[in-house]
Amino acid sequence: MGSYTPKNILITGAAGFIASHVVNKLVRSYPDYKIVVLDKFDYCSNLKNLIPSKSSPNFKFVKGDIGSADLVNYLLITESIDTIMHFAAQTHIRRFIHVSTDEVYGETDEDINSARVVFKFCSTPNLCS
Repeated sequence: MGSYTPKNILITGAAGFIASHVVNKLVRSYPDYKIVVLDKFDYCSNLKNLIPSKSSPNFKFVKGDIGSADLVNYLLITESIDTIMHFAAQTHIRRFIHVSTDEVYGETDEDINSARVVFKFCSTPNLCS
């Protein structure tokens, strides 16, 4: 298997304290990566946290809720998302799919195939609602 390099990253809960620091670091350090941030602005969000990234060409902000399968599917497809970093504190979604990374748990062929199935499943409109 070839090496993996993320290019289009979706970060949820991006206006929160921890996520905003990750966003700002990624935008600054990886100008070739597209960083799409999604936040619904709950009590723990602060748009000021993202000011350092606001004018960067590789930064895109979307106000919305990850509980909206239509919105998430739209972003996955239109932004060609290949990586998701989930920081949203209050998701309140009915179904959550977690694919762990090989850096933490190791990787098998079965894990790779499962991840592809999950991504395909969630990239198909109306199947993740």
